[in-house]
Amino acid sequence: MAPISVTLAPRESPAAVVALVGEHDAYSSERLGNELSMLLDAKQRIVVDLRDATFIDSTTLSALLAARHRADESSLGFALVLQDHDHTQVHQILELTGLGPTFAVCTDLDDALDAVRAGRVDAARAA
Repeated sequence: MAPISVTLAPRESPAAVVALVGEHDAYSSERLGNELSMLLDAKQRIVVDLRDATFIDSTTLSALLAARHRADESSLGFALVLQDHDHTQVHQILELTGLGPTFAVCTDLDDALDAVRAGRVDAARAA
């Protein structure tokens, strides 16, 4: 199973950081969905760090999308951190599905933390 690291936010931090490393498919997406759901149940803002993810499939993307919608409904921020170039598989799946603008996407963890602090969940609100 590909690693999923969850760093709970200290009181002074604006969000929990969930880092995905390696390949993520149907096998790991259920755990990811459960982790994100627990954080949202606890009213945590969420940053998902995908800089070390080499592959995500549609089930992983679905888990991220479901969490993003829940965060929006609860007025919590939700952001993704991606590498600063668009040649990764993660960038490609977001582009191919047309879902990139659905998320607040940042290239830096500090920018993502600022985005969730402001309650951002999508590109329109991340500008």
